[in-house]
Order: sequence, then structure tokens, then C-alpha cells
Amino acid sequence: MNTTLPDIERALRLLRLSGVRDTLETRVLQAQGTQQPFLETFALILQDELDRRQSRLIERRYQQSGLEEKLTLAEFDWSFNPKIPRQACFQLNALKFIAADENGLVIGKPGTGKSHVAKTVAYQAILQAHKVQVSRNRRLL
Repeated sequence: MNTTLPDIERALRLLRLSGVRDTLETRVLQAQGTQQPFLETFALILQDELDRRQSRLIERRYQQSGLEEKLTLAEFDWSFNPKIPRQACFQLNALKFIAADENGLVIGKPGTGKSHVAKTVAYQAILQAHKVQVSRNRRLL
């Protein structure tokens, strides 16, 4: 059987394996250049597909969430309000409360960073494949 790269790409398109299709040629060249074993190359090709699907899932969940920005605690200005309980924020960001089927609560005076912390927790939840929805009045659900 003489199968060409365009034949394989056509089959990948029909199978909806865009992650494989996008990296196949590169992976084949890498394998040829390093004489990589077939199974190792095949595993890398499959990982490309899994990575692509995970990225698309995260992006889709982010778009559906209603969040306006992708915030992390690494970007938080802790010097702005030194009284913010840093450890509690990181505990919330670990999302253990979700696994325990509990609620997370961020309370404090206006302008203290509650919204930023809540958005970081929501974005972290999205990154860990949880569904997040911001209500119309900007409360996280």
C-alpha cells in the first residue's frame, strides 16, 4: 500500500484529528532525523492531539464563563493591600472546596482585591476543566 501524506491528512480531517494533522509532518521529520522508535513517535502524535483538545476545551469553557480576563494570583499586587490573607487566597485557588462540594467565599471591604481573587479562582477552575459561569450581576456561580 502506497499511502501519501495528503492521503493521511485527508483521513485525519475526516476523523477530526486536527491536532495530529497540524503536527504530523513535524513529528515524522523528527522521527526520521533521530531514528525514533515508531511507538515513541506515535505516542507523541497522540499527545499532540490530546493537548490540542485540552486547549480547545479550556478556551471554550473560558469563552462560555463570561470572565473578561484571565487572571492568576501570580499577577496579584500583594503590596496593594498587605492585610489580604495570602494563604487563604492560595487555598481557595487550590480548589479543594470544589472537590469537597463546598462553597468558596471571598468577603471584605470595597477595593481590597476580592474581585481579582475571585476571578483567579474562577480561571483556575476553568484550567482544571470545571465549568464556570459569571452571572449578569458579575457574581461567580
